[in-house]
Amino acid sequence: MLRRHSVYNPFQWDLVLETTEYEIEIKTDRLILRHFNAGDVDDVFEYSDDPEFARFLDTPQPFTRRDAEKWVAKQVLTPWDTTPMFAIQFEGKVIGFIKLNVEKKHNRAHMAYGLSKSYWGKGIVPEAANAMLDWGFGELGLDKIFAGADGENVQSQRVMEKMGMVREAYLKSHIIARNERAVQVLYGILRDEWSDIRGK
Repeated sequence: MLRRHSVYNPFQWDLVLETTEYEIEIKTDRLILRHFNAGDVDDVFEYSDDPEFARFLDTPQPFTRRDAEKWVAKQVLTPWDTTPMFAIQFEGKVIGFIKLNVEKKHNRAHMAYGLSKSYWGKGIVPEAANAMLDWGFGELGLDKIFAGADGENVQSQRVMEKMGMVREAYLKSHIIARNERAVQVLYGILRDEWSDIRGK
């Protein structure tokens, strides 16, 4: 379902943009995955201004409230059909994000996520990612979903393995991270494989 609404755009403070937004909300046992909106700026600022959160993400440090305003505006204005971006809401608070970068030509998507350090080790990302796999394969009809992790980001690699993703590549000197070339590890899962895991 579509609805028309006005969005305040921090890139031009006196401009109000009219955009089209899909009304999608995914609920899990503990989480709500939903669109970002202007009311999320404070939460995004709180968790993003943290070197540990930003270590494996393309997030500037220090991260200012103005950066948070720009980031939220970008998510609101980014086309949903190619880059569905969900806020991860837990107990009424936005604590991170999860998204799919959809490649329509190949009917696949790259999944990425980030979570406030305060909520690490609580099973939040696996819960959100499982919901995203269900939605990507079920609602979008994707054939494959894959994800990448910095070679040093062992925690993220474990999350992917918990979801049933299989390591497909170990790419030497493939990305720039922490101002140096770094390894990237790629994991992937097919729709049929996910169906088997979910017992569908």
